[in-house]
Amino acid sequence: TGIDPLIVKQIQAAYEAGFNRCMSVYGKLRPYMSLKEAYDTYGRSTVTRWIDEGLVNRIKDGTGTSRCRINREQIAAVAAASNRESWFEHHENDPVVSVSSGSEVNK
Repeated sequence: TGIDPLIVKQIQAAYEAGFNRCMSVYGKLRPYMSLKEAYDTYGRSTVTRWIDEGLVNRIKDGTGTSRCRINREQIAAVAAASNRESWFEHHENDPVVSVSSGSEVNK
């Protein structure tokens, strides 16, 4: 039997969140990303939808045409949760692929 790909993705997301948190604490990674960086990473329509749904907070520094930023941990957590949900919706009937052998395993 192989490892469920969803569990692998969850472990990977947890690892990345922990790594990014450590990098942020030690000053090696900024705790915020620009709105443009968020668009480039997750897609403009996705980020806009998350902001509109209140899942991600857009922080505007100043008024008028000032730049906006997004909390890096917050958007990464939303992305991980969204990816898990969408994976279930589109792959719930797929066979599980064994990581060690690459062969399909029936659920």
